[in-house]
Amino acid sequence: MEFIEALQEFLFHQGFQRIKYDSKILWGKDANGKLSMLEIVPPVLPGQKKISLEQREREMADIERQIMIKYQKKVEHLLLILKPGEPDTEERKEAESYPDVWFFDIKAGQLYIYEYQKSEYYNLENDLEPFTQKFLQKKAAEEKKELHQILTPVNTMLVLINVLVFAVLSFFGDTTNAEFMAAHGAMDWMDVVEKHQYYRLFTSMFLHFGADHLLQNMLILLVIGCRLERITGKLQYLIIYVGSGLAGAVASLMFTLAVEPNTVSAGASGAIFGVMGGLLFNILIDVIQKKRHRVEEIGLTGMIFMVCSALSYGFFSTGVDNAAHIGGLIGGFVLTMIIQSITSFILKNRQKKK
Repeated sequence: MEFIEALQEFLFHQGFQRIKYDSKILWGKDANGKLSMLEIVPPVLPGQKKISLEQREREMADIERQIMIKYQKKVEHLLLILKPGEPDTEERKEAESYPDVWFFDIKAGQLYIYEYQKSEYYNLENDLEPFTQKFLQKKAAEEKKELHQILTPVNTMLVLINVLVFAVLSFFGDTTNAEFMAAHGAMDWMDVVEKHQYYRLFTSMFLHFGADHLLQNMLILLVIGCRLERITGKLQYLIIYVGSGLAGAVASLMFTLAVEPNTVSAGASGAIFGVMGGLLFNILIDVIQKKRHRVEEIGLTGMIFMVCSALSYGFFSTGVDNAAHIGGLIGGFVLTMIIQSITSFILKNRQKKK
């Protein structure tokens, strides 16, 4: 738990030293011939058995006796019980018999010391809350920054468009029905090739067969799309996304619908695989040029694994348009290469003119 790690670092700077004892998180301070111990009790996880204060105090008493016998020193201790909220009535009642217990609300950063408990312990009663407030503020700022990084403008807009289109179509009919989807912009051989309704190459990338299909695609797009947009910028990302979607649709038309003319195809998968292709190109360039990776969280091995996993899922599943996936992947890789080559060429010419 991140807070516990930060708390232990705080205790170290307060002059406490870590004491290794089984699985307990024990810290101690040796001052004036006396050893003062502090046990950090983490919040109880779901499904985890709660240990009573009586048992914890008994265990600490055993540790105290061992230390007193071994080092001939006086020993005192404090249990700092971390909770995601205020102690309830039952916990407060249980703690009445144990003066060496403090409760600490890690969500609000508030320390609870009741009248029957020791009121001070190496100034932690004054320093613990300000430290936690700083930690919580820093954590909130990091989460806000992370949210801004995920919710890049163009990628977020594309996700919202997909969701909105699905919501509207779901209101009027069954999105898992092939005929309904074909009537509302999905691709099929007759409409595209024989009736020349080429707009379906574009509209089909915003349609999804059911909520599961939409949710799966949008979650992947949220995770990887923002990363490519941060590298390429808004306009280039939009071109790569739409271009990859069209490349995937053309591949689907040539290799799936041409073989099975009665099949109806739709989904953002081609565009999403194009985003993967764009990320793969950028990571490869960074590796070749020995630059600092712009997609640090993934890396080349991770990106290759992601692409292979996504492709293999399609190959071993039924009703998946693998041609669209491969077409989108290649389209995204090539488009990113072309766009970044043109951008690099323009920038070099501008620098020469200066």
